[in-house]
Amino acid sequence: MTSGTTLTTHLLTLTPTAYKSATEHPFLTAAATNTLPTPLLLRWLLQDRHYALTYIAFIGSLLSKLTIPTTSNRLSTLSWKITDTLIFSLNNIKSELALFDKILIEEFGWKEEGEVEVMPITRAYMDMFAGAGSGKASLLEGMVVLWATERCYFDAWGFAKKSVDTFTGGREGKGDVMARVFIPNWTSEEFKGFVDTLEGLVNGIVEEDGVGMGSELWRRCEATWRQVVWLEEGFWPDLDTRNEN
Repeated sequence: MTSGTTLTTHLLTLTPTAYKSATEHPFLTAAATNTLPTPLLLRWLLQDRHYALTYIAFIGSLLSKLTIPTTSNRLSTLSWKITDTLIFSLNNIKSELALFDKILIEEFGWKEEGEVEVMPITRAYMDMFAGAGSGKASLLEGMVVLWATERCYFDAWGFAKKSVDTFTGGREGKGDVMARVFIPNWTSEEFKGFVDTLEGLVNGIVEEDGVGMGSELWRRCEATWRQVVWLEEGFWPDLDTRNEN
């Protein structure tokens, strides 16, 4: 690790084996090639929808950590750039939730009656978001969580997209909604731009706050990264139907 290494570059090389497991999981290939059992796909989509709902409160907690600048150069300040990006993410998740609801209702005949059961791995994500958004966590740690989750998600579906691009067989059915709708959405240039923006903001905080390599806060960010990667791998369901419960 050289003195010019950014925090995000360092984190991306910190856990290569675990990161590969989190972003090249068999579930992704099965999702891309329409070989998932419909009940398993539906269950995962409902959990991902619940994750998206939790995301709203997390973004709100990050916004609460910011001081909105009132100076004439407001638009050029890091604080405003972070604020602007977080507001964008809230608008984006609103659209994402509308897409989830549309697909679940129109293609799976899903009707929400009461609360959707929250699986343990989804609950663990909720706990991480709560911790990263709490008063004890710094803005940097919260932004690392946001960037890391989005970067893992983008890379994972990028891996899945390669299977879509090379897959020529396949079965028609509900599962093809992943290749038709969700994978293009989660590998779009707009999403990539959002992830890249988050990366720049994380490194901007490090630079502006003078966070030193190997400092306590730097090490906390490393721990945060490891937690995100572990959760990302765990969020993909086991394809062995004997272990679905």
